[in-house]
Amino acid sequence: MEKKYKFAIVGAGNGGKALAGHIATKGHYVSLFEGLEPGEAFLRLSKEKEIFLEGDIKSRGNLNHVTTSMEEAVANADVILVVVPAFAHEPIFTKLIPLLRDGHRILIIPGNFGSLLLRKMMYDMGINKPVSISETASLPYACRATSYNTVMIHKAKKALKIATYPVKANREIKDIMNTITKIFIPGKNVLEVSLDNINCVLHPLPVLLNIGAIEKNSETFSHYLDGITPLISEKITKMDEERIAIGKAYSLNLISTLDQLKIYYGKNDSKGIYEYVNSNQSPYKDMIGDSLYSRYITEDVPYVVVPTMLLGEKVGIKAPLFKLCVDLASELHSKDYVESGHNLTNLGIAGMGRDQLLAYIS
Repeated sequence: MEKKYKFAIVGAGNGGKALAGHIATKGHYVSLFEGLEPGEAFLRLSKEKEIFLEGDIKSRGNLNHVTTSMEEAVANADVILVVVPAFAHEPIFTKLIPLLRDGHRILIIPGNFGSLLLRKMMYDMGINKPVSISETASLPYACRATSYNTVMIHKAKKALKIATYPVKANREIKDIMNTITKIFIPGKNVLEVSLDNINCVLHPLPVLLNIGAIEKNSETFSHYLDGITPLISEKITKMDEERIAIGKAYSLNLISTLDQLKIYYGKNDSKGIYEYVNSNQSPYKDMIGDSLYSRYITEDVPYVVVPTMLLGEKVGIKAPLFKLCVDLASELHSKDYVESGHNLTNLGIAGMGRDQLLAYIS
């Protein structure tokens, strides 16, 4: 009989609700935390405490607790899943850190270099608890909430990397998460997992190369089917080669974006990203609606593209397409995304050389 754990899900968006509902169906205790001002929909969910999953996963999960109190949410938790956009990591961590206790397992989904930020913030706040901090490269599903208590799972991933600081603690959290869905595979370290987040190549460049079409047809524009043309697919692949080269400089064997798509959603004979997103295995065909201010820019550029580019610069790897995305997005939004995003100073690793950084995350 598998051990049952107490999970705190921090974040009640698409991914948070999906995970809360899925974990609850496995018999674990689930507490769901909402950090925003509760509206009528959340108040209704807090009374009913049920989440329905539709699509690739069909289930109903009964939650134990739904709250706007971080203290209540994590009070008895064995595992804390932080499932919020990267721009919310800092305020969430500010609330979470004083509540951490010895043995807490924190998993950031997706990581977006959040483990480095959390460690720096813990140090700055004088908190030195023996906890483990883990990341995944992505959400376990391509999903969207369709109502206050229902999430459409367009497609569940078939495999997903997970890594932990300290590295020796990774097997434990991997095994716990595999009691929910047996897709989690070990990454080498948290740096590998963050660099293997393929959103940094799939999202910003197509948006920036389709500005006019998105601005005119934001409600009907399909990022993947309209935005990724054969030529743009070629440029995405070139950007992906920059990412993989940066990984190699840190002795990390990153997985190409095309291969990750096949691992996540199913193998086929597609030779490029354009072919894959238009194939039968693609989870993206029903996803429409885009914006020049969507998370594809406001999250992925400052919190994934920027640190990847800067990590490359640290070891002498030039990444011109990464830099192009940073420069264009900063100009488009009249914002310095290097300054406001996950630069190496904000992550606490600016003064570290390559080998020192690898030792720091081991």
